[in-house]
Amino acid sequence: MADDPVKDISASLIRERASDIWVRGLVESTVDGIMTIDERGIILEANLAAQRMFGYTREKLVGSNVSLIMPEQISRNHDNYIASYLETGVRRIIGVGREVTARHKNGAEIPLHLSVSEVCIGEHRYFSGMLRDISVECEARLEQERLLRELKERNKKITCLYSVGEVIREQAVETDIFRAVAQLIRPACSYPEITRARIVFDGQVYEEMAVKTTPWTFGAPIIVGGRNRGKLELVYREAVEPSIPGKLLRGDCAMIEAIARTLGEAVEHREAEAQVIQASKLASIGELAAGVGHEINNPINGVMNCADILLKNMPADSPDRQFAELIRSEAERVATIVKNLLTFSRQQQEQYSYASIRDVVDSVLSLSTKKIQKSSIKLSVVIAEELPRIRCRPEQLQQVLMNLLINAIHALDERYKTSASEKKMTIAVEAATVRRKKYLVMVVEDQGKGMSDATRIRMFDPFFTTKGRDKGTGLGLSVSDGIVKDHGGFFKVKSEPDSYTQFRVFLPVDGPDKPEPRE
Repeated sequence: MADDPVKDISASLIRERASDIWVRGLVESTVDGIMTIDERGIILEANLAAQRMFGYTREKLVGSNVSLIMPEQISRNHDNYIASYLETGVRRIIGVGREVTARHKNGAEIPLHLSVSEVCIGEHRYFSGMLRDISVECEARLEQERLLRELKERNKKITCLYSVGEVIREQAVETDIFRAVAQLIRPACSYPEITRARIVFDGQVYEEMAVKTTPWTFGAPIIVGGRNRGKLELVYREAVEPSIPGKLLRGDCAMIEAIARTLGEAVEHREAEAQVIQASKLASIGELAAGVGHEINNPINGVMNCADILLKNMPADSPDRQFAELIRSEAERVATIVKNLLTFSRQQQEQYSYASIRDVVDSVLSLSTKKIQKSSIKLSVVIAEELPRIRCRPEQLQQVLMNLLINAIHALDERYKTSASEKKMTIAVEAATVRRKKYLVMVVEDQGKGMSDATRIRMFDPFFTTKGRDKGTGLGLSVSDGIVKDHGGFFKVKSEPDSYTQFRVFLPVDGPDKPEPRE
């Protein structure tokens, strides 16, 4: 039986239709987006995955230019790219997979992996693109890059902290430590090209290069013994871009805080060691002073007794009488100095008693007038009338006043090397009431070199001094502060560099029954 041509045609149509259905089902069910465009960039077909990927219906996509799903900066050149390819045949993406950025209907950008193939039918060319959403992969890659960047930054900061420790261990001088540390900080920051570091300690500035404060400045205090002695600053020369990960900048701040804390602890440790050494020296000096003082007392008493005998047996009109009186007065002065030396070495324990503050001032001036005159200082003494007697340890108050006078003389000599009309010092005593409590206020003011803020902050610290090694131990104000506190009093200090310094010592009239804090 001959083949039936009608049946053959029907079978062929059925197979073709089945094939079309199979292909369409395959295209529509794939998880990747598939889109076909013509030579003009017009979308001819888009599967369900592509529709979901971009948020458009098939009706909206088909017939639209493919630039609909492209970011603006890419869509402007797409038609030119197709025209260039059709003219030159040079491929840039066809047949090669690459990562691109597409645009969702809501404007959000989508990272995709795009593979483009070309189909020629007759004289026409068609381009099919396989689109795979790689948002998860991109996020994972970005997270990996972020973690690697943070690890790298953390390693830089750990290395910097280790180097700071090495500098502190190797350098003997604090200024050398601060200079070296200032060099280490900037390279360890997250963005060294826009970052500058500066250390300010006790009024001195240490920096790798000139730093100008900007609105984007972060600082950490350098605390030594509970007192703010300076700060470590990180200055960004320009605003940090919002895209910069915040953790990196927080890492910079954490590093600065750690270094500032380390510097404070290092200085505190070094100063504690210095205090132990100096205290040991002073203890030896105290023992020596006590022994020497007692040894001097005996011959001085002999000199004074001999002077008394000479004066007793000498006629009142004798021309030599003035020499005997001078011997007597100078011997008394030596005896007073020895007495003060014994007081300093704590060989004598003085009890509280009521005394005249005028007597305290007169006693100190009797020992210091010669030095004041030698320095050509114009001294003014103003003591209010009818001041009440004060319950105190008079010799300790003498020590406080003497320390203040010595500092004032030194400040005036530093500012004025020779005599000058402005070389003035004032000692005053007045009554005052603070929180309904009666005080006597002892004032010492000089027109000397004044104090910087850094010096004023540390002036009561033991062993801190701005004088040369041969001119002071740094204990005068510290000891004075302790004496005044023991009396229930407190200091108030005002000073301006190259202008003046004023110490006001508040002493409760009735003694230290209810001590007041230092203000």
